[in-house]
Amino acid sequence: MTMEPTFVLDRIDAGYFADQDKRKARAYIGASGIGSPCDAYLAYSLRGFPDTPPEPRLARIFQLGHRIETLVVADLKRKAQMTVWDRDPETGQQWTYELLGGHIKTHMDGQIALDDRDGAEVLILEVKSMNKASWNKFVKHGIQKSHPGYYEQLQMMMGMSGFRRAYFIAYCKNDSSYHDEIVEFDQLVWSEQCSRIERALNGDAEKVAASVDDWRCRSCFKRDACWASAGVEARCMTCAHACPTERGGWHCARFDQPAPGEACSAWRVYKAKER
Repeated sequence: MTMEPTFVLDRIDAGYFADQDKRKARAYIGASGIGSPCDAYLAYSLRGFPDTPPEPRLARIFQLGHRIETLVVADLKRKAQMTVWDRDPETGQQWTYELLGGHIKTHMDGQIALDDRDGAEVLILEVKSMNKASWNKFVKHGIQKSHPGYYEQLQMMMGMSGFRRAYFIAYCKNDSSYHDEIVEFDQLVWSEQCSRIERALNGDAEKVAASVDDWRCRSCFKRDACWASAGVEARCMTCAHACPTERGGWHCARFDQPAPGEACSAWRVYKAKER
């Protein structure tokens, strides 16, 4: 007998779409996005352009990753008996480092104390979950070659925070295996990242591709806003006349005054440079 699918699965997916409609895009350049090869992505992130919503299946993968992160931190604390600070004791929130009043921001999974013969050293803690194929690449090649986006994320975290080493641990979702690596700070990579960030801040960001059909655009969460200005709200930060200030606000170049936030009649949507 053939079993017909029920309406329940459709309702689950509909619930994910409804949740995505309520979310506001972040309005800053973050370490989790610095691995994107596109300067325009950084500029659109800075200005709070909306994300293209992920399919429900992908949203569930992200959700599972957050749950696994909690499991890994618990294993480090309770099983390995490591000293881990997964929250900033001063705020009770996730560890956060900022530049330019919050225009540039990084969040850490935590900080971890590793013991050696010279005493304990505190490193950045970064936790990721991977499928088997991705995890095998990490084991074989190391994080810089296997997952350059994660490597770039760690470099930006270290550049902003002053840490010079990071502890990266990966959990395999297929068989619950662990693999880890200590990543050293690379000043050259951080300098290159600063140059890219500077271009985004100064309005000099360029798209990495000449067409939305480019493979690098198909997986980008800013693709609809980038290529079609889809869903972009008329606000000062999304305006071509707006420039970020050092204190985290925006300045209107058209009228040479602080940007109030609400768009005026001179609003014109910001667009990154075309190739």
